[in-house]
Amino acid sequence: MLNKSKIKSIRNYFLLSFITLWLSFCNINTPFSRKESSNDNNLLLGVVLYTALANNGNCETGGDIWARNIQTQNSYCVPVELVASYAKVDVYKQRGLSVNYNLQTFGKEFNDTTYPKLISTFGEPSDVDKNGKIKILVLDIRDGATANSSYVAGFFDPVNYFADQPGTNLRSNYSEILYMDGKELIDALVRDPTAFSSTAAHEFQHLIRYPYMVATRATDDSWINEGTSEVASDIAGYGPQKYRIDCFRGADSTRCPNGVNGVSFLNWSAGTTSSVILKQYAFAYAFMRYLYDISGNTEAEKNEFFRKSVQGNSIGIRAGSASQLMSVFRESARFNTTLLGSLNSDTFFRTFTLFMGQSAGTLNFAGVERFDASTNVEALDLSTAYAAYPFESTLNDIVAGPLGVNTATGTLSFAQGSGYAFTGNYNLASYSSTRYPNMTTVKSAGNTKSVLAWAAYSTNVNASVKNGITTTSTKSEEAENRYKSVILGDTITEGPLPVCGTQFINDEPHIYESIPLEQPSSKNGNTP
Repeated sequence: MLNKSKIKSIRNYFLLSFITLWLSFCNINTPFSRKESSNDNNLLLGVVLYTALANNGNCETGGDIWARNIQTQNSYCVPVELVASYAKVDVYKQRGLSVNYNLQTFGKEFNDTTYPKLISTFGEPSDVDKNGKIKILVLDIRDGATANSSYVAGFFDPVNYFADQPGTNLRSNYSEILYMDGKELIDALVRDPTAFSSTAAHEFQHLIRYPYMVATRATDDSWINEGTSEVASDIAGYGPQKYRIDCFRGADSTRCPNGVNGVSFLNWSAGTTSSVILKQYAFAYAFMRYLYDISGNTEAEKNEFFRKSVQGNSIGIRAGSASQLMSVFRESARFNTTLLGSLNSDTFFRTFTLFMGQSAGTLNFAGVERFDASTNVEALDLSTAYAAYPFESTLNDIVAGPLGVNTATGTLSFAQGSGYAFTGNYNLASYSSTRYPNMTTVKSAGNTKSVLAWAAYSTNVNASVKNGITTTSTKSEEAENRYKSVILGDTITEGPLPVCGTQFINDEPHIYESIPLEQPSSKNGNTP
């Protein structure tokens, strides 16, 4: 039986033969050519025509692959060649694209390591084309990238999960496919030799997750989806993500000045700058890494937490929102209700406070202050929780070089899921802006450094019933959020949009509230 690669070779052979035969009957000359060189001209023209025709893909019947133009949001046909084939993955390359990377070795690594590790964590991927494999296409992603600009390193396109609709702007291959950049990402290997494999693992989590989103008619929050994918790269063996950690703590002063000070990882909103996007990725990665680490004592227990966050816990709740993530986390092996609370909102407060205090090196958890439900100052002792849930070795770089103190000047923006590190003793009682429950401070020994954090995911928390039990739900604030991982489009012709690192797309509002924050120096003489 002939495979697609052999069919293409035969097709190309007859194509070139046809062109050669046609040219033998045609004396093609230009005004600048000599008669005796007409055969050379014919041969040159034949090669040009062959190259042009061979590099135009045939996605209808020729086995080539549809891809999405990230700029125009239209599909185009990519001519491909199979470069590696293994039991669980086929690796294709855009025909004519020069890739200075061993794709055969990459394919074997994905087949033997990434694939089994991630399905052990998240579960088996879908198999709509019934071939039992993942396709990975290495191509020059049409993202408008220029020299020194941001670029899309890879993406998973949900359109391939659905049957093709000929005649529409977006076409489906009806197959499990990951798209990997064959230009800028390859160049990045000089700085990070694992960048390509790490990105493939990141996108594979998106591919596995998506059918569960469809089944529950849910659009998972970006920070959960992307943060989980970042940790997936660690699980596959390509972590910790040093560049994310450096960005988080502000060590990368060029791309991520001031670290995550003042950045909300909950709100991936319109108008976000590239610097803030990088910080949100870093923030989401570090916090999801912390939750993964403290969810279990063994790798199997930690993986079970992640698997339930994707597929659903014992009562069918998936981690599509912060509240739902806490519901899943509260079923994890190491969870202690006494230390971390019995309500989703309280669990988020405690884990986020522990995370921010450790991130900034402010470890006096015996003297935590927060605004209670009436926005009065309440003293808490989280020292026992800190002893039970310290950072593990995966976050050692943050322990060694904590988040630096805020360097921004002027009026600061304070939002849910954000925090600032300040020099000196920041007393919550002196906070004079609008108060909300679960705003909190954690200080260092000797009060030489403080963290002010808003450890909440909603200003409105109401009781609701889901699957017969009482849980917490949240009310969205008015804020446009169009930076999403995966979303089903608003119209049939628009279709589902892809997962990719820097693509902005329209989406519904998400929880977010930002208020002005006075610098601590204006209140108690501290130097920010």
